Amino acid sequence: MTQFKSFLTTHIHLNIYIILIISIIYIFVHQNRYKSYYRYFAIILNYIPVLTHEFGHVLFNKLSGGHAKDLVIVTRPSEREATLQQGYAITQSKSYLGQWFTTLGGYIMPPIMLWIGIITVFYNHPSFFILIYLGIFIYFLILTSRKLSPILIIIAMSLLLYFLFQSDDLLVIHQIVSFSYHLILGVLLGEVLQSSWTIFRLTFQRPKQSWDGSTLTDISKMPTVIYSSIWIAINLYTVYILIKLLLF
Repeated sequence: MTQFKSFLTTHIHLNIYIILIISIIYIFVHQNRYKSYYRYFAIILNYIPVLTHEFGHVLFNKLSGGHAKDLVIVTRPSEREATLQQGYAITQSKSYLGQWFTTLGGYIMPPIMLWIGIITVFYNHPSFFILIYLGIFIYFLILTSRKLSPILIIIAMSLLLYFLFQSDDLLVIHQIVSFSYHLILGVLLGEVLQSSWTIFRLTFQRPKQSWDGSTLTDISKMPTVIYSSIWIAINLYTVYILIKLLLF
């Protein structure tokens, strides 16, 4: 019980430079994700960002009264190259409004989770952020049709938490929580920055490609640039909040 309380109340000091370095590595690996061993490193690094994005679709679908059928993270490099998909969510909406809300949610979720990560540190409860992701993984395991990778991750996380609670070394608990936190925030920041560029590029690319922005345009008849501007603005504002809280 004491170890669990220590885990929940662990106070960590975030290092903005470590987070930035992780985000730069994330972006670099993403840009080279189809090359040699980078393919496997990319899958490991963007597992959480892809899960966050696709879970955003599922969450907003449920909030709009829809039904989620599947949530998949593609873990085979060959499949990623063939389909150009890192993951996908299969949802059923009751209306065009629900479909609009579902599509919107995927791009809002990564900055939301990045913001939650910042706030939980600010209020000295960083472990709650990690527990939120554990809950997301459990829901992912229940929903997904491809259960091998989430089962392995849940087992690894459960073993880690078990050894943490059995350990009397509070320094180890602090170091693991701190490392996990920096890693998650780093890859989320990398995804927020990378997705901003991807959204900008897709918005003005000719000929136009089919993506979530164009789907929203088909539903609402509003120009894609409006949605892109909203997503990028949310992303950049979240980055601004992160830098402001950690540097000032």
